Amino acid sequence: MKRWLRIAVTLLLCALLLVYVADIESVLTTLSRCSPLWAAVAIGAFLLDRVLMSYKWGLLLAIRGYSISLAQRLMVYCSSMMWGLALPSTVGADGIRVMLVRSFGVRVDDTLATILVERGIGFVVALLTTVGSLIILRTMLPHDTVYDYFLMLGVAGLLVGIGLLVFSFTSNALNSVLRLFPRRFADSKAAQLLVRLHEAYASLGNDRRRMAAFSVLTLVEHIVVIVCYALVAVALRVEFNPLFIFAAVPLAILVSRLPISLDGIGVYEGIFVAIMALGGVQPADALAVSLAARAFQIIVWLPWWLMLAARIGVRPPAVVTASAREASS
Repeated sequence: MKRWLRIAVTLLLCALLLVYVADIESVLTTLSRCSPLWAAVAIGAFLLDRVLMSYKWGLLLAIRGYSISLAQRLMVYCSSMMWGLALPSTVGADGIRVMLVRSFGVRVDDTLATILVERGIGFVVALLTTVGSLIILRTMLPHDTVYDYFLMLGVAGLLVGIGLLVFSFTSNALNSVLRLFPRRFADSKAAQLLVRLHEAYASLGNDRRRMAAFSVLTLVEHIVVIVCYALVAVALRVEFNPLFIFAAVPLAILVSRLPISLDGIGVYEGIFVAIMALGGVQPADALAVSLAARAFQIIVWLPWWLMLAARIGVRPPAVVTASAREASS
């Protein structure tokens, strides 16, 4: 979807939320109740989430022979998230991460391989937590049979996702992709880059011990994110049923990954507000929790972004993307 259209969708969804779901005054009233102490705890939890993300990424980089400190990985991760807020969707946070980590000597194909594995396992874990969310909703709302269909769809998606992830590490996966192109493509430079990328990708799957640790930590990190939102709700003095927040966050995260708005803004909030409402939370309160959580995440990212800027000099996005073209040439 084109960027201007995603911006339009984002603005439309935000307007609908504020006009028909929760008025601005009520949202601001909830935000004004924020407890500084609990806000600090929530920010600490979001920092823990980034530490976990950076730590487990280091496991994948270590398989490829790189030794980068946790602080350096945090700087790259948080800086890429900051740039991802402003850059076009065709670049994104992952594209920026590829370029920033080059400053620490990591090859582009190795970084891409780790990101592909990270995204693949992350998506499967997201499906797993979504299935858990649907089970919670089915249990809490036994008379609403619509969740039976969503649950069956979620389980089917999870099984397919696991199958595709396992298949992606095999040589048959690469051959299947190459067959989609004309035969002359096999001798091209692009094909050679694709082969080299898949070799790096497949090598990650060969280290089963680290891959198992990475998968477990990914599940833990998803649970930490849910806890973060619960802490934000506590900070805003919003009363909620913990089971519903454990159902709302994974579902909202999964649906917000659809590329229809900027950074899932509006999509995430809509799903989160709708599910929390099932648990008796007022829409304005739920929307305030989501907005505060986004603000707390930026507060966590900002210092690491500034540290990396001071260390290597963060250039404007246009220069970064130019570097990306140079690396691929």
